[in-house]
Amino acid sequence: MTLDLSFLDVRLGQVPAPSRPVNVYDILREGWRETRVDMTLQFFLDPNERHGLGSLVIDALLRVLDGAHTIGAFGKTAVTLMADDYAGSDAWEISTQSEYIDVLAVNTDLGLAIVLENKIGHELNNPLDRYAEHALRGEGVNSVLVAVLAPEHRSAPVEQENWLSRSITYAELNEAIRRSPDLVDHLLSPADADQRRSLDLLQQFFEARNGGAAMSDLNSEAARVGEWRELLDQQGHAIQQFLAARSQVIRVLRARGRRLEPLIADHLAAANLVPGWEAHGGSKSEAWNAYHFPDADWAVELKLSVDPTKPAIFVYDYMGRTYQNSTIEPLRLDWSATDDEVATAFVERAKDILGQALRRTRGGIV
Repeated sequence: MTLDLSFLDVRLGQVPAPSRPVNVYDILREGWRETRVDMTLQFFLDPNERHGLGSLVIDALLRVLDGAHTIGAFGKTAVTLMADDYAGSDAWEISTQSEYIDVLAVNTDLGLAIVLENKIGHELNNPLDRYAEHALRGEGVNSVLVAVLAPEHRSAPVEQENWLSRSITYAELNEAIRRSPDLVDHLLSPADADQRRSLDLLQQFFEARNGGAAMSDLNSEAARVGEWRELLDQQGHAIQQFLAARSQVIRVLRARGRRLEPLIADHLAAANLVPGWEAHGGSKSEAWNAYHFPDADWAVELKLSVDPTKPAIFVYDYMGRTYQNSTIEPLRLDWSATDDEVATAFVERAKDILGQALRRTRGGIV
């Protein structure tokens, strides 16, 4: 069969780079469900957590709320928050889903409680008055702040306006954290692995929350998609033939691998080689029969490949099941060799490899 490969001569533009680095919140399924975000906020707002940032994040939240009206038994009071008066304390207790409050921060040393309603994509229709009343009943609490944290500023319904101290955004909280004097010191010289990982997680948290279409180069993406659509329109038949031919040759590899499997098993048994684990499968360029031998703690694979940089039939071996100390060598048989010839040659080579591995192990050499 002669394939039309003219489509391979087409010069395609560069694929646009990812709009941002790998981000755990992008990878997690429903990573931005409110409960997951609440847990992240709880972790970073608590000065005594393992992040090693102390009160940096809770102090940043206080700065964003600086000047906001406190809430009393009848709603907003004339008293406003002076953030500097509350900064630096490590006496905060942070909880989530306390009487349906997303995040509740309480500091009995300071007599202050912060109700933080986290709104990702829902309408702000929560009973803020009930949240405030619950916080005010807390022992040692004299003042309460009720805040809404969302991707954009939110307005409370008319009946709840009097119970909302301030609406803040993730971008505003992120900026307040970035302006923290201690942050630079932590970034330049993390105290330990916990702090280093926490700083990275904090960056990913706000990076994912504040990202979106604006972070992508939509013009480059549009050009790349257009190129590919045009190529499919002009060369779609040739591309389909190419992909079908690739699938067919992989099926040939896998079919031979399946034929070889019982033959290899018989030859291994005859050689008294007992694998403790084995695997049989294939990829878009290879098929394999893999065996791990516990006595030598070594794995040996027979691989069939269409990759022109590798032999068509080769042996791949490595330590344990780690893919370390690996070697690749051709089996020195053409594809036209019979299945029994291939199985025999593979098991003979496996015996030599395992013998060398055992001698290294017994001699104390790894």
